[in-house]
Amino acid sequence: MAAAFALVAPWGYLLFPLVLLLGVSRPSSRREWLTLAIAIALLVLSVMGRDNDLFGQFVRATGAFLAGAFTVTMLARPGPVFPRALLAVVIAGAVAYFWGAYFGADWPAVQAAAASGTRAFFTAQASAAAAQGAAGDAARQIFTELAQRADSVAALFPAILTLAAIAGLALAWRIYEDVATHPLAVTGGSFASFRFGDQLVWIPVLALAVLVLPVGDRVGDLSLEVLAQNVLLVSVALYTARGLAVFWTVARAAPRAIVLVLTLVAVFLSPFAVSGLALLGLADSWVDFRRRAAPPPTGGVNR
Repeated sequence: MAAAFALVAPWGYLLFPLVLLLGVSRPSSRREWLTLAIAIALLVLSVMGRDNDLFGQFVRATGAFLAGAFTVTMLARPGPVFPRALLAVVIAGAVAYFWGAYFGADWPAVQAAAASGTRAFFTAQASAAAAQGAAGDAARQIFTELAQRADSVAALFPAILTLAAIAGLALAWRIYEDVATHPLAVTGGSFASFRFGDQLVWIPVLALAVLVLPVGDRVGDLSLEVLAQNVLLVSVALYTARGLAVFWTVARAAPRAIVLVLTLVAVFLSPFAVSGLALLGLADSWVDFRRRAAPPPTGGVNR
């Protein structure tokens, strides 16, 4: 799972929190020191990477801010990971925004650097596909189109980084709990129990209202449409994760053959599967499927 995260998300969002959490816990066992040494080595490699443009520096800075905010939050009020991770993301985002504005690297400049890097990446991929001749024509067209849409993709990077940060913090805490001899707190949570406040359902509703209704295009330098798109993307991803947690809970009691068939169908029909999981997660706010699926205390016989 950690390897999969490292392939698609910034390493710092996992390694910065893991190093800081292990450090403040005063490691004493060989396992803690070994994990800390490996995490520091990987963190140094990621910091010394080739992403030295403004966007790469922004991502590394937010990783450090994120680790500090999450560790302080866990020290102040230990508890479930998700609400504290979300709070840490908000704090780190605010600090990064004002820090960048103070040093002359505001978000429009960071977004422009992200769009430039995205365009260069997809252009290089298109060139590599073109070198394969007719066999790479389909891939070349896809990468060329993605390069042309680099600005639109970069506009959604706040949502993408938010999701990567939440996932990184959750994974860092999971590794930390497994490794630390004396962790700051023991949450004992699992993915199958993932949920959040039902009142948050109004956030995607408001985002949809901004996109559909004529509420104005901008407030100062802030584009309400882009903000709503980012909020909606984060909301859909979180409700999809909640729906997957519901499915995971129910699937554990189902025959493995049925679960395997449903998984294969979901792979081939991924857009419909994601939509279904998001709706399932949304419905779980009112129905609470996992509570209904749990066996009664009497073992299934009511007396």
